[in-house]
Amino acid sequence: MNKKTVIVGAASALVIGVTATACTGTHTSSGQAQENQQQKRDTTSLVQNQPIPGFNYSQLRQNLKEIETAEANGVQTTSFFFNQGVQDPISSCPSIGAPIPTTDQLSNPQQVVTGTHGSDGYGIATTGQMDPTGVYTGDSSGTYVMCVGADGKAYADYWEGYVQTVFGNATWNKATHQVEMQGAPSFAFTKSK
Repeated sequence: MNKKTVIVGAASALVIGVTATACTGTHTSSGQAQENQQQKRDTTSLVQNQPIPGFNYSQLRQNLKEIETAEANGVQTTSFFFNQGVQDPISSCPSIGAPIPTTDQLSNPQQVVTGTHGSDGYGIATTGQMDPTGVYTGDSSGTYVMCVGADGKAYADYWEGYVQTVFGNATWNKATHQVEMQGAPSFAFTKSK
């Protein structure tokens, strides 16, 4: 075997090795592999020695269930509309349920799309999906409040400032600059087990 054949053979082996490594994914350095193994040992040790607690009852879960029930049932609330930096609300209204962020929607804002990715095959990605109204949801600090007018009919009040809503009839006390409940709450929340 001559010197030229050995060099060509070695170069070919190097190209095949690099190509095989590129095709099968990334190579992890031995230092990174050691760090990954140590992190795995640390995590296993912590989970075994300090396991996540388990509870038979959660007050947080109970109250969240109750809040969602009250929101779904549209209980009577009172909402106050604030401007940042201003102590008193600019308005208030008897309302139904909790404020609704303008970014809430009934349909999924994302859709999965597949397509070809060069000659390698198919790729999967997510992209925006329009609402049933034909528009795309954007970022917003806006809030809808379902107010109840003097005639007893509901109307939507849109506000981009802060909104405080309490579950019951309430008024604003100008002397103390606080919300004051008037009578019993409109929903029976659990205080504790």
